Amino acid sequence: MWQKLSISTQLIALMAVLLIIVELSTLAIVSWFDHQERRTIAVEQAQTLGRSLNNDLLKALLSPDADVFSDISFRISGFKSVDALVLFDENNEAVLSYGDLDYTNELQGKKLLLGQSWFSKMDRLFLQVPVQADNFAFGQALIIINPEQFQTKLYEHYYTLLMIFPILFIIGLAVAWKISSLFTRPFLTLAATIKNNDVQKNQYQVISTVEQNEVKLLFDGYNEMVTKIQKETNLLHYHSRHDSMTGLYNRYAIEQEILTALKEKNSPDAYHALLSIDLDQFKLINDSVGHTAGDELLKMIAHHLSCDMTANMTLARIGGDDFFLLLKNISKDKAINFAQQQLQRLQDFRFFWDGNAITVSASIGLVFFKSYEYTLEELIKTVDIAFYTAKAAGLNKLHIFNSQDKEYKQTSDDIAIAGYIKEALQDGPSRFELFAQAIVPLQYEDDKISYEVLIRMWDSHEKFMPPDCFLFTAERYHMMVDIDIYVLETYLKTVCQHPEHIKKIHSVHLNLAGGTLNNPDFQEKVNEAMTKFDFPWERLELEITETSAVGNLAQASEFINFCRSKGIGFALDDFGTGMSSFEYLKNLPFNVVKIDGSFVRDMLTDPIDHAMIRYTHDISQLRNQETVAEYVETEEELKELRKIGINYGQGYHLGKPCPLNDWL
Repeated sequence: MWQKLSISTQLIALMAVLLIIVELSTLAIVSWFDHQERRTIAVEQAQTLGRSLNNDLLKALLSPDADVFSDISFRISGFKSVDALVLFDENNEAVLSYGDLDYTNELQGKKLLLGQSWFSKMDRLFLQVPVQADNFAFGQALIIINPEQFQTKLYEHYYTLLMIFPILFIIGLAVAWKISSLFTRPFLTLAATIKNNDVQKNQYQVISTVEQNEVKLLFDGYNEMVTKIQKETNLLHYHSRHDSMTGLYNRYAIEQEILTALKEKNSPDAYHALLSIDLDQFKLINDSVGHTAGDELLKMIAHHLSCDMTANMTLARIGGDDFFLLLKNISKDKAINFAQQQLQRLQDFRFFWDGNAITVSASIGLVFFKSYEYTLEELIKTVDIAFYTAKAAGLNKLHIFNSQDKEYKQTSDDIAIAGYIKEALQDGPSRFELFAQAIVPLQYEDDKISYEVLIRMWDSHEKFMPPDCFLFTAERYHMMVDIDIYVLETYLKTVCQHPEHIKKIHSVHLNLAGGTLNNPDFQEKVNEAMTKFDFPWERLELEITETSAVGNLAQASEFINFCRSKGIGFALDDFGTGMSSFEYLKNLPFNVVKIDGSFVRDMLTDPIDHAMIRYTHDISQLRNQETVAEYVETEEELKELRKIGINYGQGYHLGKPCPLNDWL
């Protein structure tokens, strides 16, 4: 409740409480002084009474009779403050008593001394006075005085204070209100200023004061704070809209510009145009001269493209080597000419690094649009289709989007499939499932099992998609590394929950795309898996196809040596489909050679295919490599492969692919 009150109200309330405390304290002090005054008067009166009654008390001691006692009692009764009087002889025997004798209880345990005085718990004065003559004490008298019977000006003081207090209270509250107004004014000014600031527009008011105290420190601190906020907000706003490497607009900024263009009306003969620009074979530049050189090239390309920008053009880097260029209110001919000029300028561009001149080129997809013709998502998808169509046509090509293009449907389907793949990698609604196909020993029988791990996909509508429908798209959209990482992690996570299954495994084959071995993310995942999973790594075989083996294996030699040191083997897949197959067998570090099924399928009718299988097996045997024949579909093929000496077979005749969970 207190926290909800304003500072002004709190100050007034505190001042009111303070005034009440002062008033009560004043009354308490007045009462204390009055009490002390009454005690002093009581002592003086008791001493005076003792002196004035000395002769009468002496008579009572020397000749005690009723008349003397009566006379003494009469005289004492004139003093309202005297509660009691007791006369003692020289033997401390009570001779005369007057008043409330209950006070004599206070004497129990006390030794009576002449002249002694004290105040009881009930604030009664006890005074011992001698009864004497010629300096000889014949006895003593105990006089008990009630100080409350004395008349003082206490009530007058109370009345005066109570009369003055309301006036002082009102004056105090008025002063408190004025003081609170003065003290809260800086806070109210600061609060109003903060309220009027426009945070969304990053506009803040600066406040000043003539004060030179804490108020100035407060205002200066506020001004310094909003100055820093403006500076940092401007910086954050810049970074939120600009690419950190090239300084161009980023994807978010260009999309905002596109949204604005989609709402702007065009003149009848003018269009807006969106260009998607992608450098050709940029990955080769990164791989050949390094990522540092690639970054420098992107900066130079960004500057190179920016030199031709006019007021109605917006250039942005949306990621990697991809750029968007928005042309507003331009004719189709001018836009096409501009795009062709950019292709020519990029083709003429030379990048020098470490004394080497590197040529570049680009593929450009172009889409014309009018206001409200597309949504942002539709326009981005459309320009992607145009770009991929240009990319598929070769290097340094421009493609202008046309909904009648025969490539349109294929590219559109590819983009949809790429979306399904992304969903499956992110756990839904599309999904992957691991399958496995048996690899069976042909020259002996064994209770151990071997299989190749395969991947299948269902789209967001639970429609099955064969591997050849989505793997090509994944390769085209550079998603195979992510799929290979998914297969590795999912397989290990699944089988490591079944240690009894692991004990039965002879070998497990995992397929890898051409560029996966060289990918640092995949290499890191393998390293992490070795520390995370308790798996017999000597039973793992990584398969790589012949068509991508030479370059990738050579570049990944360090990683391959690391894997081999952990027992992981390598298998050459689809052997026989390349141009230098036997050279591979001679020089590359494979443990297993998988003979392509195209040879197995015709081996019984084509002597060349039969010889190819036999020679491959003979050379592999010389290098201590095991052979696997793929696509074994008949019993006759199986018998002939056993006769040749092939170590293992794989195909529908030996076992169809089935879900990995069925193996478990």
